Amino acid sequence: MIGDPAEMPRPDAKKTDYVGTLSDGQTSGYWLLILATPYQGRAIPCHFVSYSSAIIGAEISSRNRYHFQAFAEVKELLGEKPLVLDREFSYLELMQALGVEEVNFVIRLKLGAHFFDPEGKRINLMVKKGETRILNKVFYMGKVFVNVIGWWKEGLKEPIWVMTNLPAEQGMSFYLQRMKIDQAFKDLKSLLGMDKMMHQKRHWMEKMVSLALIAYAIGLVLGETLRSHLFPETCRKRKLYSGLFVLLKLKLSLSHPESKQIALQALQTFRSFVLPVRTLV
Repeated sequence: MIGDPAEMPRPDAKKTDYVGTLSDGQTSGYWLLILATPYQGRAIPCHFVSYSSAIIGAEISSRNRYHFQAFAEVKELLGEKPLVLDREFSYLELMQALGVEEVNFVIRLKLGAHFFDPEGKRINLMVKKGETRILNKVFYMGKVFVNVIGWWKEGLKEPIWVMTNLPAEQGMSFYLQRMKIDQAFKDLKSLLGMDKMMHQKRHWMEKMVSLALIAYAIGLVLGETLRSHLFPETCRKRKLYSGLFVLLKLKLSLSHPESKQIALQALQTFRSFVLPVRTLV
């Protein structure tokens, strides 16, 4: 399950009580932390939390509390599946909380993270271009046992370092799927207009976000089924278009039997996601 926080700028909503300021300290907006499961080239949302500097200030809380809340609420859905997160989540309190909750995790490191071997000696994170380095059973900040892997792909400006409580190479393979949620965000904004939604009350906003995520999940499954039906694996267009783009933007002409077959196949796929577990969106 991939987690990713997205800034939702609302520059004209300076008097809306749940809107605060974003990372630059000037732009008005709030944050959505969305959790999703990889599917084809995108990700299917299953949960989210919203927060902002205004909400945190009013509740005398912190950003970390909302992170913990989101992960605790999907623990039953996670099971053995790992939680895959980017650099903003590589802080000690979260590592300790995930360890207590026995949640598998894969998290990219911030530069300058401190690791120590079992004897307490500081470990330098260094890897050459084109190479991979694995460090098993090291202490993150001297507090939490993790496995660490560094990979510097040719063409990248810097290496990718990932820490996990899973085997290191498996953790890296999971992390490399994280980009799928970035692509899902782009679709949500460009194809479903989620970045344009604005409401006076936070609970109204969250209801509309929920509806947008449900619509996205249905549209993605239907679109991917349609894409597979129209374009074979070797077709160039299959790689150019996401399923949702095929569904919403390509002007396609299908016979009634074809349309019915695609809809039934997509429904069967969607049921296989929803029926075994309780969705939180």
